[in-house]
Amino acid sequence: MNGARCCGAPSGSSRVCFNKANIHPRYLTLSVIRRKRAGIMAHGSPDGCLESELSCPICLHLLLDPVTLPCAHSFCLVCLETPERDKSSGHDQVLCCPVCGQEHLSPESLPRNIKLKQIVETYRANNISCELQPRAEDEIINDQTSTEDTDVCKSTDSGKSSLLETETSESSLNPVISSLQEKLVVVDDLVNKEKAIEAVVKATHADLRKDVSGVLEEMAELVKTYSTTALKLLEAELRPREDAVGKRVRMLTDLQKQLRAAELQVNTLKDETDDACCIEVSSVTLDPLQDSSSGQELSSSLKEVCEKIEKQNTQLRLGLGSSQRALRVVLNPSEVTFDPDTIHPNLLLSEDLKTVSFSAAKQPYPAGSQRFSSFFQALSSQSFVRGEHLWDFRAEGCAWVVAVCYGDLPRSGSGSGLESSAGSWCLMYCENLLRAYERGKDTPLRRTPSLKRMEIRLSFSTGSLVFYSVSDVSGDKTHLHTFKVSFTQPVYLAVRMMSGQPKAHITVH
Repeated sequence: MNGARCCGAPSGSSRVCFNKANIHPRYLTLSVIRRKRAGIMAHGSPDGCLESELSCPICLHLLLDPVTLPCAHSFCLVCLETPERDKSSGHDQVLCCPVCGQEHLSPESLPRNIKLKQIVETYRANNISCELQPRAEDEIINDQTSTEDTDVCKSTDSGKSSLLETETSESSLNPVISSLQEKLVVVDDLVNKEKAIEAVVKATHADLRKDVSGVLEEMAELVKTYSTTALKLLEAELRPREDAVGKRVRMLTDLQKQLRAAELQVNTLKDETDDACCIEVSSVTLDPLQDSSSGQELSSSLKEVCEKIEKQNTQLRLGLGSSQRALRVVLNPSEVTFDPDTIHPNLLLSEDLKTVSFSAAKQPYPAGSQRFSSFFQALSSQSFVRGEHLWDFRAEGCAWVVAVCYGDLPRSGSGSGLESSAGSWCLMYCENLLRAYERGKDTPLRRTPSLKRMEIRLSFSTGSLVFYSVSDVSGDKTHLHTFKVSFTQPVYLAVRMMSGQPKAHITVH
């Protein structure tokens, strides 16, 4: 067998050996090659050593579809398949291991080393450069081969080697390409989502800028109107005085001219009798000098102007307060203030419109169709149709009802109570008992000696209205009740004071 290492084959089988006739010239210098590769890898990185262990001893490249022989040596499947093998014969093929020479069955009958294949593919995916760049060790090995053997290799195996290298390169890039494509799909999806979010944010911010600009322009118009009105009031008082003073100046100027004319006449009529001179001088009168106004009159008139401007100040404060509340509503969609036009006459409203207090004396509020008259109730100025809202409720010195309700709640009669309305969802705390009312139907919840503070959460996305009690000491929250409801109209926040005491008050933030 021309130097091939092999033993006797079993009867009825053919033996395939690797000799000079069918082996690549580099295979014949296997021991030299392995020593050189080991020397190169020893001076290189740990990855180089690992690459050496994962390389086929025949083709010296990373294993492709590896097969492990019973002698524990692993090779590329394509490297074990030789042209001399007669696949059409009915006899079993016998293969001599190119490393140790032991005889084995043909590679077609051997199982593939799946684990080794996965290890090689993982290494190849993490070290792409090892497949894309020329190998220095291959150049060293090629220098050791003879010119004659190289010519034989070129004439017999050039097509096969080129195909193998192409398949190996493509196989090594496929996992990387797949990984990049998967990541690109994820990134494309994220980009599209972020662009959609960006469009929503820009649209929301544009609306917010428009609303805030409108409120600020309204405030600027209020200040401008106040300034214009104050100047008109002042001008209305000062202009007549200036006109009167100008008139007196003109009168005195005319008198001055008359006196100078009389003086000239006296000087030119020296030969006239004294009686004639007296007649000429007496014709000049000084009555206009008695019409001068006093500084006290000016001070009195300016006081009247100040009082009129003070009335304008009140209107300005009311207007600016309304604009500021509108600005808070724009910047904080959960902003709540009580509507002065709905508050019962026995309730007082704080300056910030967030607290109602009991008053034994009825307040002189203007009558209106929106004002509650049968119960001590107040309705919020704001209505809510979307979003998530959170309010802090505090009550002192009274039994109370707090509700979320529709705006068409009656304003008088027995049906105007928050707990009685069909369009109301509320909690009532009276005589240490907490009750829930939904569309006029009550549900006893629990007895509690004190309930002064609650947290109210309204969510349109989940269709829920949730109440929590909040401890004044620890701040811990305890769930009280949840209403599940799909609102069909804008809803308002409303409160009712059930008992009147001098210091009783309810505040909502």
